[in-house]
Amino acid sequence: MRRWIPTRGSVFLSLRGRNLSRSRCFSIAVNDVERVSFSNGSSGIVTIDLHNTAKVSSPDPLLIYLPPFSTAFSDRPAELPRFIQRRPTAVINYRWAGYPPSKDTATRSSDSTTESAEDEDEWSHLAWPAPIHDTTRAYDWILDNLSPSDDRRRDIYVYGSYLGASLATSLTLTETHPYATMGIRGCVAYNGIYDWTTFLPDHPIYQRRKVHELDRIFGPLTEGPEFQDLERHAEALFERPGNFFDPFASPCLFYHTPGLFVPPNFKSSALLPKGLQPEDLALLPRDAPEFYMPRKSPKESPLSFPPDRLTSTILEALLLHSAPPPLPPLPPSSSRRQLRRKQKVRNNFQTQAEDLARWMRRRVDKEELGERIIGDDGSDSWDIEAAKRIQLQVVGLSNGDFELGSKGEELAAAWLDDHMGIL
Repeated sequence: MRRWIPTRGSVFLSLRGRNLSRSRCFSIAVNDVERVSFSNGSSGIVTIDLHNTAKVSSPDPLLIYLPPFSTAFSDRPAELPRFIQRRPTAVINYRWAGYPPSKDTATRSSDSTTESAEDEDEWSHLAWPAPIHDTTRAYDWILDNLSPSDDRRRDIYVYGSYLGASLATSLTLTETHPYATMGIRGCVAYNGIYDWTTFLPDHPIYQRRKVHELDRIFGPLTEGPEFQDLERHAEALFERPGNFFDPFASPCLFYHTPGLFVPPNFKSSALLPKGLQPEDLALLPRDAPEFYMPRKSPKESPLSFPPDRLTSTILEALLLHSAPPPLPPLPPSSSRRQLRRKQKVRNNFQTQAEDLARWMRRRVDKEELGERIIGDDGSDSWDIEAAKRIQLQVVGLSNGDFELGSKGEELAAAWLDDHMGIL
């Protein structure tokens, strides 16, 4: 293990006003991969794995990779997906306990009575918002240490899948500054959950369906084994339902208000049941909040994001998703209207990606482009440009191992070749 020399291009002398003693980092090379570790304030250590960064000149485009779940607890560098293995890549090993289930989480839940205060404090550093703090801290390090020494322009692209897809999109949305010498220019995301509030009972998608009737006909609202597995572990990942409303966890909420109140827990409603009066709160479950609850959810309203179009913007994105399970056949007594209703209220990786793409394209349409031009063939310049900038692709059925599959790798590799250049 060797300490980085504190000079520009290796380890930063300061980080946005932080103390120099907290800016020290250490690196060690393992199988041609350099792992860099540095402190994240008082919340522990963050690690970055650098692949192929010594083989290219510093102005060449850099890829940031956010794995499908936390790899910070491994003593070996994370393996890169096949389609990016030759690219200069910085892997951010963010910390996020709760998925997939690990021995550590099982031990914690079964032996919680013997936990010391120190162990509990350490565990709190692994819960949300630890992963976004680790990600932004690592991104700061990348800017300060991997930027060209002669101020030449260097482009960064981001790839993330599953939990890493949520982090990749929120990082891209908040750190895409087109005029920066070194900065993020676009991202590829696969099978992300971009609005975790859809798992809460008051979400509008539940209000738009007759739950008991359509569950009986079509099955549950959430679809797909991996998607349902993330739903089951949402409580372990976030600990409090209020964390679902953080736009860094649910990037769609950068663009609109959630359209529901924060519930007291993950299973209870934040609304006063019909027929009950405020004085009837004693009839509610014990974990219901001891204050007046409204009867209706607030309306979803669009937000202007980013607020300053001169410093941050949406450039390019490729949103990949696995195909949802096919709808079961309609019973003889069902109608086409029921089928259309079911299609509107499905919740899976496809609907999550479609919703984010719709809001991102709306940003391109309404705030980034100039005069609208209708072509002779009826084509709309806004729609064409928005679909070109924010691409949405299905990659087939998921194979259950967090991998893109051959079609997905082909699509992602082609997009990266177009933007980063062919290696």
